[in-house]
Amino acid sequence: MNRLQTSVIVSVALFCVPAAALATYLPQERIPTDSPVYRDLERLATSYGVQPKFLSSSPLRRAEALEFLRGLAEARAGAKTDPAFQRAVRFLDPGARGGMKPLISAAGEDDERLEVSPYASMLYEDDPRNNPDVNRDYRVGVAVTGALDTSSVFVANFYEGTASQGGRGTPDFGDFNSLIEGVNFNSYVNEAYVEFPISKMRLLFGHTWLRWGPGESGTLALSDAAPALDMLRAEAEMFRKLRYTQFVSLLDPGPETYLAGHRLEWAGGDRVTVGITELARFDGTSQAPLYLMPFVPYSFWEKRPKSGQLSPADSMGDLLRKNNVLLAADATWLVRPGWRVHGEFLMDDYSFSSDYKPDMIGYQAGADWRHEVGGVVVVGAAAEYSRIHNYVYSVWHHHDFAFNGFPTGYVLGPDVQAFSGEAALEWGSDWEVRLRGEWRRKGEGQLGDAWEKADGKVDASAFQGVVEREARFGGTVIYSPARWLKATANVGTSDLKNRDHVAGFADSETPITVNVQLSW
Repeated sequence: MNRLQTSVIVSVALFCVPAAALATYLPQERIPTDSPVYRDLERLATSYGVQPKFLSSSPLRRAEALEFLRGLAEARAGAKTDPAFQRAVRFLDPGARGGMKPLISAAGEDDERLEVSPYASMLYEDDPRNNPDVNRDYRVGVAVTGALDTSSVFVANFYEGTASQGGRGTPDFGDFNSLIEGVNFNSYVNEAYVEFPISKMRLLFGHTWLRWGPGESGTLALSDAAPALDMLRAEAEMFRKLRYTQFVSLLDPGPETYLAGHRLEWAGGDRVTVGITELARFDGTSQAPLYLMPFVPYSFWEKRPKSGQLSPADSMGDLLRKNNVLLAADATWLVRPGWRVHGEFLMDDYSFSSDYKPDMIGYQAGADWRHEVGGVVVVGAAAEYSRIHNYVYSVWHHHDFAFNGFPTGYVLGPDVQAFSGEAALEWGSDWEVRLRGEWRRKGEGQLGDAWEKADGKVDASAFQGVVEREARFGGTVIYSPARWLKATANVGTSDLKNRDHVAGFADSETPITVNVQLSW
């Protein structure tokens, strides 16, 4: 049995051991991008008209989120009793009501700290959007975090799990070298990184997710829809209102494919934030240092003189000579307490030359409303519209914004139009009921389907081929009485027309999701 399997079993067995008195979560640890804490922070921003700085450039550090919550509690009467506040603070503060101390928490004499937290989760999903419809994701794992001082942190999150679908799923390794002989239950790494400061910058090296933008159903430029990226990232704050972030990620070491990005976000007071993002797909390890130069537009590197040396696999020189650059801008505005609006605009493979290119753009707009009914009962509503033209994220020289078959941009890829509306009732911090409706149109355009000059003038805003249409309505109940337990059940109805882009093929399904998460 390998060391990973041993560590998981030992950690789970230690559930019977009392936790140490030390229980402060590491303040520099990053909150995972899929954490429900971000939705609760957005809800608090909507209700009270003040938001955390740089909320649209996740992942945030625990210290940043806690600083916002404490400031909100001091400045806004009643914030402490808000259900979203209570859920967020018990996730971030083990001493809060409903919080949970790490299973193992040890500290040294010079600010060293080590924390170990086992967890288990079960997801069962029967949904026509899956392939196949049924998705089972069962995991048992352990998160180990540590620090050598007050400003550095390392995170290692390992688990044993079944093969499952999606960008955050577990690859299918079969039953070879599995935990249980003959059962597809294998080891995998969820996140693993180290982060430390150098002067006024913070450097992160490791395997994790980034999510840039305010979208609720998915961001357009850089999302967390694909598997975790292996990256080197730098982050710095300037003048208290600006944060600059950049990264270079190795997608595949064989063909030396890379994804790079940099983002500048401005927090203009408590009510308005604006972000500018540029991403590039390129090849060649020798070029990676160029994309670490701060503030230099990525389109510049395609125009620089080349040596003329070609790879044997690149007889035309396109892989090293070309890159694909994407530009996006997003904004969030707290109109007044109770109302929040946001939007994002994307332009792929932009060019200022006179050569013809179709309008490869995407745009998104959303609004949130939230109101306290009385006591600890809160109602809210949200709506969001997203539109991504055909050919977006892809280019003829195949520097596509994709990783392992998943988009690094919008979760549904290109050639899509989606609208969603949701109403929510929060009954204290323990119970939440949501009613959600979705309407979606998806053309046959896919990642990798690029426009080429031989295609001539085309209308990228027109859907390609047979358009799949879906109308969906469902209800969700969430029970989370404490940090250690969250149970979610969803059931609904889905009406599909032209399913799988087959004209006239209509189908009606009943999507069902059951998700239970246990964490120490």
